[in-house]
Amino acid sequence: MSQVKILRMTTGEDVIAKLGENDQGISLHKPFVIIPQQSAPGKPIQLMMSLYNAFGKSDTITVEKDKIVFITDPKDDLLKSYEQNTSSILSTTTPGLITENTLPKL
Repeated sequence: MSQVKILRMTTGEDVIAKLGENDQGISLHKPFVIIPQQSAPGKPIQLMMSLYNAFGKSDTITVEKDKIVFITDPKDDLLKSYEQNTSSILSTTTPGLITENTLPKL
């Protein structure tokens, strides 16, 4: 089973993904790039995740090993956020449109 890891790429990007290995290199399943953001000077830095392969059809990409600087385990809060973003659990409540028939009576 693949584990979730953080990879520093030679381009400077930090990517979080489930890792695997194949003949071409390291496979990344559901990769997200981690983007640090600060709203104003002196404010805490927040981390945002954005799809690393936003325009591709597949959830898995392969990266050559020489394009990776290091691999490490994510901190617990970052791992939890990643798992929430990649969860395939669907909500059982489906929000609907408010129409004349569903307006509450006053």
